[in-house]
Amino acid sequence: MNPGNSENTKGYRIGVVALLTAGTFINSMDRASLSVAAPFIIKEFHISTVAMGVALSAFFWTYVIGNFPSGYLADRFGAKTVLGWCAAIWSVFSALTGFAHNITHILLARLGVGLGESAALPVTNKIVAGNFPSQERGTAIAVSLTGIRLGMAATPFLMAFLILHWGWRVAFFGTGVASLAWCVIWYFWFQDRSEIRARAAVAHPQPVKIPWAQVFSNRMILGLLVVKFTQDFLQWLFLTWVPSYLVMERHFSIVKMGIYGSLPYATACVSQPFVGMCSDWLIRRGWSMNRARKTIQVVLQILSSTVIMVGFVDDPMIAVFFLTLSIAAESNAAGHIWVIISEVIPPKMVGSVGGLINTVGSVAGIVSPILTGLVVKLTGSFRLALAAGGCSILVASVFTVWVVPRLTLLALGKEGPETQTPAVAGAKA
Repeated sequence: MNPGNSENTKGYRIGVVALLTAGTFINSMDRASLSVAAPFIIKEFHISTVAMGVALSAFFWTYVIGNFPSGYLADRFGAKTVLGWCAAIWSVFSALTGFAHNITHILLARLGVGLGESAALPVTNKIVAGNFPSQERGTAIAVSLTGIRLGMAATPFLMAFLILHWGWRVAFFGTGVASLAWCVIWYFWFQDRSEIRARAAVAHPQPVKIPWAQVFSNRMILGLLVVKFTQDFLQWLFLTWVPSYLVMERHFSIVKMGIYGSLPYATACVSQPFVGMCSDWLIRRGWSMNRARKTIQVVLQILSSTVIMVGFVDDPMIAVFFLTLSIAAESNAAGHIWVIISEVIPPKMVGSVGGLINTVGSVAGIVSPILTGLVVKLTGSFRLALAAGGCSILVASVFTVWVVPRLTLLALGKEGPETQTPAVAGAKA
């Protein structure tokens, strides 16, 4: 890719989506790997589910702290630099997990992984918002985030295979080191055309000023903050505890857990591009952006709430069916909300404000694993924890319908509804 060529062609945009998809794939593998290894670490280190819940939540401590700064730094210094360095950080710390000899070492490694991965979603969203016109964003974001679902589908199976043959430590060495290969490709291949065009158009670019008073008083943003938290509560429950649920409560073997733990994310991987394309197709068919985006989001949220059924059925295959439906729907909802964010936040601010919204969702990542571990310890079952997750995403659907106002590009600061970045305005078929 020629850095000097700022032409935003369809071929360029396809290449961007492919690279981002690969990035989200390795991101999700490093993020989800500990949840698969958790039952074995619990046994080896002789720790409780509460302690393991704290370890699983440690990722989110630095993830929360890093979301806004990484989005701001991407707005200030560029997406390529910020995402490249952060990917290297999470890859190294993921590999270091394999050297852990106590729960403290696990905590420290997960803090590093969380810090690095905090840049992934805000910066990915910034790249799509800056390089894709509105009618392509649903598909672009959906396909890019398919890498997350593919990674989550591959992680239980791959980690189970590695653990079964070489132990959980080697599993972390392998996945962490392999992730560094993507960093090399990112460095040598990617050039953000939106940033090239922006630099060419402005001789002395000024840092973007975020009108935070407007941000924190805006009903749209406040509503999205609540939706992100209540929706992500269920997402992080799935990500951190489902493998342990299948092993500890349904008594699946490590191989069986790998298969059925992968199935929901494989389903999400296949369905997510179609969800994004459907959302864009509805707009092309004459639906308003508000109606199309909200309808898709609410349907996915309601389908996700079927996780409530999982704890109340005896047949393990029926439980797997509802678990697959719920995880796949929630995974699609987690991706589609970024389409909504890209539609309502001005592109020049989407890194910072998107990082803020993701920070609130990440707080749920701290609360959910710990609360789930505590409920399991107190009740001896995952039933109430799963029901709480289902109720949480129902709250998200209520806020999406009745609290979040009509979706439209917000006029934050000097940005107005007519504003487009040069890259989007110059997009070519």
